[in-house]
Amino acid sequence: MRSHRPTEEPVSTRSAPGGTVVSPRETSTQAGLSMLDKGGNAVDAAVAAALVAGVIEPTETTLAGCGFLLYNDGRSGPLSADFGPRAPRAAHSRMFQLNPDAAAPSVLGISPVIDEVNVNGPRASGVPRTLLGLLSAQERWGRLERRTVCQPAIEAAHDGFVVDTWFLTSALSDLTRLRADDMAARIFLTSDGLPSGHDAPLGYGHTFGIRPRIVQHALGHTLEVVAESSLDVLTTGHIARQLVATARDNGGLLSLDDLYDSGPDIGPALTLRYRNVDVSVPRAPGGGITELEILNVWQALNERPSTSHESAEQTRRLALVLRRAFADRYHWLGDPAVVPVPQDPLLSDPYARKLAELVATGEDVPRWNDGPPWLIYASHAVHDPWPHGDGRTPPTWSPEAASPPTSGTTHISAADSEGGVVAITHTAANHFGNGIICPRTGLLFDSAMAWFNAAPGAANSISPGGRALANMGPALITDNGRSIAALGASGGRRIVSAVAQLVIAMVDGKLGPAEALALPRMDASGPSLVLHEGRAEHVDAVADLNPTVVPQTNEPFTMDFARPNIAGYTASGTPRSAIPTHAYGD
Repeated sequence: MRSHRPTEEPVSTRSAPGGTVVSPRETSTQAGLSMLDKGGNAVDAAVAAALVAGVIEPTETTLAGCGFLLYNDGRSGPLSADFGPRAPRAAHSRMFQLNPDAAAPSVLGISPVIDEVNVNGPRASGVPRTLLGLLSAQERWGRLERRTVCQPAIEAAHDGFVVDTWFLTSALSDLTRLRADDMAARIFLTSDGLPSGHDAPLGYGHTFGIRPRIVQHALGHTLEVVAESSLDVLTTGHIARQLVATARDNGGLLSLDDLYDSGPDIGPALTLRYRNVDVSVPRAPGGGITELEILNVWQALNERPSTSHESAEQTRRLALVLRRAFADRYHWLGDPAVVPVPQDPLLSDPYARKLAELVATGEDVPRWNDGPPWLIYASHAVHDPWPHGDGRTPPTWSPEAASPPTSGTTHISAADSEGGVVAITHTAANHFGNGIICPRTGLLFDSAMAWFNAAPGAANSISPGGRALANMGPALITDNGRSIAALGASGGRRIVSAVAQLVIAMVDGKLGPAEALALPRMDASGPSLVLHEGRAEHVDAVADLNPTVVPQTNEPFTMDFARPNIAGYTASGTPRSAIPTHAYGD
């Protein structure tokens, strides 16, 4: 029998006899559960939920964006479908003019580029990959017909999604961008140029007035076509040509050659042995490699399992592990198909022991307080992982500036009754992507170019057709092939710290999904060490790390510690899932 508990958006986790689905939105979750009811597996459920998310969460994501999917069925080992951010072939390292005097906004971390054109407008968009990536994975690993999996998203587009306070707040902050595009203004704004719902008493509750719906008929029609067509329609067919025509009309760089090669890279996930389990992440440039580095250093530092909550000393040690991994991330990581990336050395046991020794001294990462770490370490290496690899000479990265990581993401986790688990993270890279909707297809273009370092000379600088270093970091936990959990988060660069700590909580602490999410977390990806109020008793131990203590809150959608969710199994094998309550600051 299906279990229900009273809830309203955005907290959404449900179980059915066939499994469980968790997502930020009730409509997405119900779409996934309906696939399980129809006999689908975790892939069908997660993809259906992710498609709906691409319709009803324009503040976070788009089906013309990018993302990652992880899948384990207990037989083939963890698999990955990577459709991460990719630059058009016409892009190049000096396509944006830097503005070093510009201050980066605290939420989105926009790069220091004149007029912010790497985030707003036609040249900000990367290659649209999400819709093709999701449906390619479903075609390969799902059970249901594509039209069945697409139907909830089609209905969501034509019926509309209900405006809430998060949409209203986001639209108000992006009002100038939305007004600049005719299609975006037509869909998201009223005739007087204000966000739909601005005159409704949304803040008082669901029983006060009628909440307007955001209807997207053009997008619904596109999904209808895709549901009944070959996926070639997205790479060489008329939808591909329509996207390219709109990009060219607006001065964008997208070409048919870009879309022809936009399919996902499918293969084994990148896996690390952590304690007595395996943790798997996407192989593409993203948050996953940093998550694995954190875990490897943490187990090298602690012979016995530890969640870091046991003492003030352990809180400090985890903060320093996080900082050292991010210092490596900001300097060494980029697209390994374009630049040398020390992926194997970063995840090697000797290197983990080296960093553990540095952490054990209790000393902060050199130069962390000199400025934003993504700027400082883009041109300054704190550690040298290369001696722990194949002996190659390390490259020299010396950009004049750096681009802070971006935000705007959604995540879905699912588990079926047969041991199949899926984690999907996908994004528009910015609220409302680049602010432009293709009027021919209804698809919102993303801001994937903001993920690159806008300055040349960095590991993550723009290259023609290159892949950007994304923040997204979905993960799977398995034990000898058996699925334990799928997890991930939204929340920009703070995804990485959140996912790593959740793995530690579940593996070292032997906690279930809900209990792991309830543990107060920290984030060490930025200038300040961000601590949840639940760890305030340890603040004296990190007083020199510029700590910021975040109080508990009932506000939805806060991103201080990312917004994660988890799907997995009880000890008896029953699927279960969890998402944080507002009380824990998520």
